[in-house]
Amino acid sequence: MRFKHAIAAMRAVALALAGWVALMGAAWATDTRDRAIGQFYHTAWTVREGAPGQVTALAQTADGYLWLGTQTGLYRFDGVHFERYRPRTGGDFPASTVASLYAPPDGGLWVGFRYGFASFVEGDKATHYGASSGLPTATIYAIAGTPDGRLWGATFNGLVELRGNHWTLVGTEMGLPGNRARNLSVDREGRLWVASDVALGWLPPGGDHFVIATRDVGKINRIAEAPDGTVWVADVDRGVLPVWNGTSDPAEAGPTLRLSSSGLLFDRDGALWVPSQGEGMRRVPRVDALARQVIDTEGTAAQRFVERDGLTSDYITAVIQDREGNIWVGGSRGLDRFRASRLLPAPTPSGATDFAIVPATAGGIWVGTKNRPLMHVRALGATTVAFPQAITAAARDAQTTWLGGPNGVWTMDGDTPRPFATLPVEDFTGVQAIVGDGHGGVWVSINRPGVYHYSQGAWHRELLPAVANDPSPLVLVRDRASRLWMGFARDTIIVRDEAGRDTVLGGRDGLDVGNVTALLPDGDTMWVGGERGIDLVEGGRVQPLPLQMDVRGVSGIVRDRNGDYWANASQGIVRLLGSDVAHARRDRDFRVPAMLFDSLDGLPGTPAQFRPLPTAVAADDGRLWFATTSGVVSIDPEDVPRNTLPPPVSIRGIATDSGWFDAAGRVRLPAKTERLRIVYTATSLSMPERVRFRYRMDGIDTRWRDAGTDREAVYTDPPPGHYVFRVTAANEDGVWNEQGASLGIDVAPAFYQTAWFAVIVAVLVAAVIWLLVLMRMRRIEAQLRERLHERHAERERIARELHDTLLQSIQGLMMRFQAVANRVPPADPLRTSMERALDRAELAIVEARDRVRDLRDHLGDAVPLDIGLVELARAYAEEHAVPVIVDAPPIWRAMDPLARDELYGIAREAVHNAVAHAEASRIDVTLHRDGTEVVLHIYDDGRGIEPQILAAGRPGHWGLRGMQERAENIGGKASITSEPGGGTHVVIRVPLARVMPAPAWWRRWLPGT
Repeated sequence: MRFKHAIAAMRAVALALAGWVALMGAAWATDTRDRAIGQFYHTAWTVREGAPGQVTALAQTADGYLWLGTQTGLYRFDGVHFERYRPRTGGDFPASTVASLYAPPDGGLWVGFRYGFASFVEGDKATHYGASSGLPTATIYAIAGTPDGRLWGATFNGLVELRGNHWTLVGTEMGLPGNRARNLSVDREGRLWVASDVALGWLPPGGDHFVIATRDVGKINRIAEAPDGTVWVADVDRGVLPVWNGTSDPAEAGPTLRLSSSGLLFDRDGALWVPSQGEGMRRVPRVDALARQVIDTEGTAAQRFVERDGLTSDYITAVIQDREGNIWVGGSRGLDRFRASRLLPAPTPSGATDFAIVPATAGGIWVGTKNRPLMHVRALGATTVAFPQAITAAARDAQTTWLGGPNGVWTMDGDTPRPFATLPVEDFTGVQAIVGDGHGGVWVSINRPGVYHYSQGAWHRELLPAVANDPSPLVLVRDRASRLWMGFARDTIIVRDEAGRDTVLGGRDGLDVGNVTALLPDGDTMWVGGERGIDLVEGGRVQPLPLQMDVRGVSGIVRDRNGDYWANASQGIVRLLGSDVAHARRDRDFRVPAMLFDSLDGLPGTPAQFRPLPTAVAADDGRLWFATTSGVVSIDPEDVPRNTLPPPVSIRGIATDSGWFDAAGRVRLPAKTERLRIVYTATSLSMPERVRFRYRMDGIDTRWRDAGTDREAVYTDPPPGHYVFRVTAANEDGVWNEQGASLGIDVAPAFYQTAWFAVIVAVLVAAVIWLLVLMRMRRIEAQLRERLHERHAERERIARELHDTLLQSIQGLMMRFQAVANRVPPADPLRTSMERALDRAELAIVEARDRVRDLRDHLGDAVPLDIGLVELARAYAEEHAVPVIVDAPPIWRAMDPLARDELYGIAREAVHNAVAHAEASRIDVTLHRDGTEVVLHIYDDGRGIEPQILAAGRPGHWGLRGMQERAENIGGKASITSEPGGGTHVVIRVPLARVMPAPAWWRRWLPGT
């Protein structure tokens, strides 16, 4: 279990808790006791927003979740979504009605139920305790842990302590009288306070005996400690009151509230929050200021907030403050939150509208409206003046404060308005703009063409240069050079100097703000605001102010004491740092970042765009005030609340087409997951609407994705693999939780995405390619065979032609020549010459017949090369008596026909040369394989070939060259070497793939190959 009897460990936890509290203080630096409960930003969640009803207990765990115990179960809330919680491991809860919650600082949640059950929740796992664990079968009113590592429970049957995994009933043996423990609490010093049915006592850290604080107790529902150490209780019979101080009378610590309450809270600023059972919420900012007072249900000394103010219910049962300083209230109809907004609402009367504001010399501002009396408004209060006139415009100069309305113009004499002058026209609804002239007079615009000047006791209408539609000014302001600036509709400004000269600035000069509704003199620069943004005018030149956000509808601009600028725009109040503005004026490519304050910061409505103007002023104390159509708010630029706590981030799970997968450990998704939606959240409860997220999926994304405020990431068709999803979040002030959360995700591959499938496909593809290549080779082989047949046929034709024509003709010519020679006497020298010529002709005929024989003598398609070589050897041996030895294994019988014929031709030519010219006595012919080559070797022991003949060939003979050409024709090389008297070596090397085009890899394993 998480709670061990280890004092050192719990002291470390206590130190961590102290640091957590310090961080909480940094998250909400403003002291909220100075504001009324109605000036808090209030948000309500009812069943229509998904909240459960009948909230009985509240707690916030270390992961930032807000937990709601109800009569129908346990819920958790991340600021956006309510979720009914049920453990996924350890079994479901043994009961449904939650009576108490306790969140240990180091994580987890204890849940106490009615009728004797308790559960400890950690993540998706729950451990349950009941009667078998020693727990009484009675309602558990409260659970708490002390810094000494002990866990306690207050039950209807008495106080219990968890020892190991067993609950033990304690009480009288430890000095605590009574039969019941109605409630308990742990103070800042680690003391355990327990209220029994007869006494209130405390147990020191590590102690074993209670100290009785008082026996003057009733039915105590709650115990709370005030900042000064006073112990307060909520008593069913006597109400809410201080009961123990230790050194003085507790009645001096504060009032007694005669309210039926089941909850108490002193917030971090020391204000007391009291939820009542039927009377709404009560709040006492400073309890010491109301010492000994008795406040009943109708009393006004304690601030009240009830259903008609927006509270979900007047019956409230639980209240806590979260780590960011928000006050959470649970009641019979839902959940409420009170947050100290950055913008402080002014306490204006209900129903007031059209707020004209101007700084008051006594601090605060004057607020004039269309339908309510004039008010002097300060941050925390307002007083009215007996002046029921409507005010539509207001301004202040060094002499006085000017007020203008339908009934005339007034000045302020202290807190009293004094009539100054009636309007120059009758039957008019009010003054559009007003400004003093610095000499006791005043300029006004009354929505008539031109402008009116009251001086020397009379009104004077001043004519102006012609502008579009000749309107009246929307705003008037006087700069430090006493020039009067008049802003008009449609990008028009007229500047009048003290000599009465007018200068017109408009669109042709670069002015691009639309209707000019705001002017702010800033030294030599005039800020111009309008419906399309902000421009700056200096020295007669207009320069636009580039902003990172699109700002529109600017009807008020002020500068605070730090030099920063604030604009009241339609999107909200925009803050621009003075340093950024100076940077933008130097560098026109720089865009000024803007900080926005809108409805989430407490801004009601939008600023007026026509009247009253301006809608932003700076009070004498430096506080800034802004008017909208629904109210007036203020802010202290020196003390803008900032949330410094990074939001805890968690991943809830993954939704896919196959269902929902919880983010508990590594998630394994099935194959063919087409779409996965990863749901995550961040528990920043102050402004969850402004929490921003960024995420990335390692293995898919190469950079972080900006998700904005979306709380889910969607991936389509993720490939199979191993991924890690990471998400980080930032709160409303841009404080990032850089660690964030991560989740391992495995996407299983489909069968066609596996490695073995890829191998099979590769093998099949290779087989198909092999078959295609084989088919192609066979086709080429068939084409070569056809071409070989054609070649052989052509050789046959040539041989026939030579035999039937040329040789026959020469033979006939020789016979006739022989007949002529026979007629010449034998002793005649002429006959001798003729006989020699006939001999030479006979030799030529023999050689020609040999060549014709060569043309006709080729291997048929069915004759293997080894058989052909043997037949060739036999023929030469019989005809010339020269032995020819052939060594050619029968494996070569599957040879390519063209290669076979070319090799046969080379062998025949080499054997013929050896017989005819070399006078060889032995000829050896071998055919074998050498690695990836086929080698044909012909060797004779003849007289060899002369070097010059070997190099250039015999004149008129083409045998040597023919062998080389035959070898090249089949992709091989011929090597012929010879030495005179040393025989001749003919070596032909041809690639095996060319000789054996069919796949021959298997032949490597055959003997002799």
